Amino acid sequence: MNLFNTILRQLCGARYESISKSLLTAFILFLALHTAGIRLTVAPFILYLASTLFSVSVMWQTLCGNRLSEILQGMLAVPFDRKNLVFSAVFALSGYTLTTKTAILWSIFFAVSAWNISELLTALLCGVHACLVSAAVFLLCKKKKLFSSLFRILCIPGVLFLIRSLKTVPAMALAGSAGALLYLSFADAYRLYHLPVQKKPIRYTKAGGSFLLYLLRYLRRNKNHLLNTAGLCAAACFLPLLFRSSEELPLLSFGFPMLCLNTPLCTLLSGSPDLEQSIRALPGQQKRFCLPYCLFLSAVNCSILSVYLCAWQIINGSIHITDAGCALLFAILNALLSVLLEWFFPIRNWKTESGLWHHPRKYIVPLLLTALIVFVEILKC
Repeated sequence: MNLFNTILRQLCGARYESISKSLLTAFILFLALHTAGIRLTVAPFILYLASTLFSVSVMWQTLCGNRLSEILQGMLAVPFDRKNLVFSAVFALSGYTLTTKTAILWSIFFAVSAWNISELLTALLCGVHACLVSAAVFLLCKKKKLFSSLFRILCIPGVLFLIRSLKTVPAMALAGSAGALLYLSFADAYRLYHLPVQKKPIRYTKAGGSFLLYLLRYLRRNKNHLLNTAGLCAAACFLPLLFRSSEELPLLSFGFPMLCLNTPLCTLLSGSPDLEQSIRALPGQQKRFCLPYCLFLSAVNCSILSVYLCAWQIINGSIHITDAGCALLFAILNALLSVLLEWFFPIRNWKTESGLWHHPRKYIVPLLLTALIVFVEILKC
């Protein structure tokens, strides 16, 4: 427990501030959505799948981040119990993921849809299962000889999870969690630690050329930002299917702020303190930075919304030229507001990359744009 508390405090603060703030945010969000009377029909399969995929993504980001290696560096330098360190680190990361990130997702689902205690427990079990399996697969990736063969075995529960009835989901989650725990009991604690890749720093100076060229080099070094954009494109293909069941509501426009939630690209200064220091130290950098950054985010948003409109036309039809104009307007507004937030209110004192990307500030721009959509729809009525 001492080792577990030590790692968890390094992630969440000395008094677990991140956990208390996140749970309070989830509770306020639940009350706000529930009292607003927003009701949607959400299939249990969507709840379980979202709980699993979201927890996997956050857990994997935390495992791959440098913060975990910084925490383990001192612990691995002294004598330690291998099994205790592995389980303490995995349980601390799992608790951090579920309480600070997945809890907010659950509050949204349970606020807008009817649910029962069995669905709540199953969603919690799916989140735990996702965290444990992510840790096991992360350690398996370090063993390239075993990974190619064991990956096929890990794919079998995933296929069964998708094609079997919902009654088998708890059993599959329990079986997967048991298998992950069994592997973690024999895992090597040193495999949780990885040295940060030493690369030549990307310098940005006034004489160093265009900021757009810097962005291209930055994306080449940080390919996870491109993966997030690809995930939004996949979501753009999925949203028309989700919104098709509510033909009486103009849900097309509500997808615009959701798909512009490209957090890694919208936190460029917050995630790169060296870049922020270089930009603010040079004279006349506000225009040289903000304008290319806004154009870049607008181009990325337009590409994602173009995929969304094409998918909507193929699945639901009835796309007009005004919808394309609204998409362009929302792409530019989102980029402009995101750049202004980064310039005037950058995120400080973040502990992990996952904590930076899931900071509550990321919801300010989508909520403002959603309020704008509601206001326009009220004027139409």
